[in-house]
Amino acid sequence: MSSMVYSKRSQVPRFGKWLRELREQKGLPLRAVAAAADMDQASLSKAELGQRLLTEEQTALLAKFFGVDGKEAEGRRLAEKFRHETESNPGAARHALYILAEQAGIYGGQRKKSGIRAGGGVR
Repeated sequence: MSSMVYSKRSQVPRFGKWLRELREQKGLPLRAVAAAADMDQASLSKAELGQRLLTEEQTALLAKFFGVDGKEAEGRRLAEKFRHETESNPGAARHALYILAEQAGIYGGQRKKSGIRAGGGVR
């Protein structure tokens, strides 16, 4: 489980920023970290800048390299992927998140302000 505590207004860093922070905390150059994930330096740089997404395999290798929880790393990657894929449709993205949260047992009942009811239906 993640050591992060997420709140409604949590300022969790985006995936690329999180990767850069991990690398900088260890004082490592891009080339050393890129080699650990079997990727080139330019690709890692683009991932850190939010211009490209890493693969599941690259993310797993980096999690192992940095000694962080693999599920947390993959969750961050998937969140970034979701953000990229839904940036042009924030309303649908919000609905999808509510549905996932309800299925995970995070939300229950009606969400009056958003117009979303349990089960993903709209008022």
